[in-house]
Amino acid sequence: MLIQNDYFDLFVQEEKVIVRSKKSGFPLKSFDAITKQFPRLKITSFIVLRKALTETDGEHIIGSWLPDFELFITADKMKAQLIINMATEEFEDNKQAIVEQVNQTLDAAGIIHGRKSMEDVTFKSDEPLIVAIGTEPEQGTDAIITYMEIPERKPVIREDGSADYYEMNFVTPVKEGDWLGEKIPPQKGIDGRDIYGNVISAQRGNDEKLGYDRKAIHEEEQDGKIVLRALHGGALENTHGILSVGKQLVISGDVGPETGSITFDGSVVVYGTVLAGYSVKATGDISIEGNEGVTNAKEIQSSQGDIYIKGGVFGGGLTIVEARGEIFIKHANNCKLYAKNVHTGLYLFGTEVIAECVFVDKNQGRIIGGHIEALFRIECAYAGNNHERTTLLYAKGIDKDRLYKEIQEMAQDLKNRQSILDKLEQHSVQFEKVAVGISGPQAEVYRKTKETIESNLVAIQELDKEIQLKMHTIKQAVPAQIEVTKEAYPGSVIQIGSRSTTLHEARKGVFEVLDGVLNV
Repeated sequence: MLIQNDYFDLFVQEEKVIVRSKKSGFPLKSFDAITKQFPRLKITSFIVLRKALTETDGEHIIGSWLPDFELFITADKMKAQLIINMATEEFEDNKQAIVEQVNQTLDAAGIIHGRKSMEDVTFKSDEPLIVAIGTEPEQGTDAIITYMEIPERKPVIREDGSADYYEMNFVTPVKEGDWLGEKIPPQKGIDGRDIYGNVISAQRGNDEKLGYDRKAIHEEEQDGKIVLRALHGGALENTHGILSVGKQLVISGDVGPETGSITFDGSVVVYGTVLAGYSVKATGDISIEGNEGVTNAKEIQSSQGDIYIKGGVFGGGLTIVEARGEIFIKHANNCKLYAKNVHTGLYLFGTEVIAECVFVDKNQGRIIGGHIEALFRIECAYAGNNHERTTLLYAKGIDKDRLYKEIQEMAQDLKNRQSILDKLEQHSVQFEKVAVGISGPQAEVYRKTKETIESNLVAIQELDKEIQLKMHTIKQAVPAQIEVTKEAYPGSVIQIGSRSTTLHEARKGVFEVLDGVLNV
């Protein structure tokens, strides 16, 4: 018997909780106090309880009588929780006996790993107790890749803010067998265990692929690592994350009568200079290391790489320096420079430059005379001189409207060609059905049809490439600017796009077109 009062008797019979009704009118809400008094009492039907409290006789099964505690195991077998169905005071009074019963229950359930001591546990009614918790597996360390560092190609900035173009570590030379990189493979993890002691296998760390050119580099195992070594000497290259050793031609002296002009598929390093009338042409990078620079050479050209001329160029109106990538040069005098970007330390004098950006040292660099044309940006400290020598600085900029118009025209051309191609291919299919045995004029028509199909396919591919390139150019476009940090002398011509002005007094600052007006 649990409760006896004027309204009902509440008792337990065979683990069932029963209300024997005697008088109606007991508030249902007041029954909450009874359930709190007896934590083992679990109501299974409030409908039956409400009925029992409104009747005057009869017995009603309203719930069940829970055990002192219940054990619950998570589906992943990593945690065991205990629900203790008794009041805090009852638990504390019988703690030792309950702990022994719990341990016996865990033993019987086969829970042997990660068990928690209940001796010092703080019990709170209605809160589950964690009595065992498994050990999670630990994933192994990820693969670690290290490559030989290739110094960034940029001049050292001195304390006064000027750029040092004398030493740039332009080429990273390697010899056969040199270490170029390594990978520490992913490591095995630490296994875990569930609460039953079963092993949970750990995953290895994440692997990463070595990126290298197998024609120039090989891998070998060494002390548990995968080591990359050069198959031959040359210049270390890293193109889009792929390490390679480019062919490298090293000229220990000058390019001149003893060597003749150089044409080489790879990189070229000249530790002397290029004498008057001689040329160096290469597919890779070109580095001219001589302190005296280059005087009256014919041509220095890199079709795929960068060019570094440590001592500068005296061109005599003859020398052409051209790179697919960047040109780094101490100074340039009466020559022509064509590149993606041109970086100059001291000055450009009487020189023609065409590039996307032209950077002349903003602390002390000068542009005197010549024609400097950049797609996006020109910067220098001084432009022109006291003698008002004409110096043209022209930042061309991107004409987006013109490009969009060209893209529309090309897209229409592509559409027309595609339509013609579809018709030709349908016509060709009919020919192919009877192609065996045709001759004479029919065979000639068939041949010309196939040639036209091929030529249209090529033209469509080229048009698509051009459209994509122009779209990329539009996305990358930035406003054209010319920056002169110290002084632009009278006689200097500042031109942005189609707008230009000749200076009649000294100016400095960032020149650009704002709201359709050149801010000079």
